[in-house]
Amino acid sequence: MMTTTKTDELKSAYAEMIVEGMDMKTLELFAIEMIEQNLKDYTVEDLKEEITDCYGEETWTDMNS
Repeated sequence: MMTTTKTDELKSAYAEMIVEGMDMKTLELFAIEMIEQNLKDYTVEDLKEEITDCYGEETWTDMNS
């Protein structure tokens, strides 16, 4: 039986192997897809709050014009 620690180490090593095998464009597309997946349940207010917290009110305004 494999320990949780060993399983976590294998998962991490596998994730690293996958990323190392990607070219920059593929890695960029993957990152975008993962971020979009994480944002899928956001309301407009959630999105506004995150954008203004990270990038400021002006960015939110610019993105909505």
